[in-house]
Amino acid sequence: RIDFVPYQFRPALKMIKADSPRLLVADDVGVGKTIEAGLILKEMEARASISSVLIICPRPLVAERKWELEMKRFDENFTQLNGSELLECIIETDRDGEWPERHKKTIIPYSLFGEDMLTGTDSKSDKKRKVKGLLQLDPAPHFDLVIVDEAHNIRNSNTWAYQGVELFTRSADAVVFLTATPLQNSNNDLYTLLNLLRPDVVL
Repeated sequence: RIDFVPYQFRPALKMIKADSPRLLVADDVGVGKTIEAGLILKEMEARASISSVLIICPRPLVAERKWELEMKRFDENFTQLNGSELLECIIETDRDGEWPERHKKTIIPYSLFGEDMLTGTDSKSDKKRKVKGLLQLDPAPHFDLVIVDEAHNIRNSNTWAYQGVELFTRSADAVVFLTATPLQNSNNDLYTLLNLLRPDVVL
């Protein structure tokens, strides 16, 4: 179902050889970053126990089902979360201590990372009860692999989207950032992404 080009295997090779599997793929538009991410996923599944995968991407790609359909080409079935479904996941994770099994492979748009979803919100039916946000979950949600598409969307560290991505990448075993434009305004954009990708490295 996929015609591979040899260079598309390079990110997967780098990922499986890395001591710390965290990678920024900054190929040009049309090179096949989605395919490269799929190859990384399949190689990691073949070599390790990868059972939970989160894809974070812009809302239009969720509406178009781009990632969901692309992953089906790799025999991978992903759910897509809307606001109410993400809220259900937060409630269940808070109650059970782990992310719901039915959404172990799922796709979340950046746009869901708003203030209420991250910090919690007062219940409309009970003013004394507060629904927790993602940042209040203890332990934080864990995924074996997190793929962040169009990662330049989180180049500003003062946004809720950045904090949402940081939450999931911080506790992930492996992380892949995909972007054709890592530099948009200045070199600081790239430093912000690298710092989020590898917080243990001093830049």
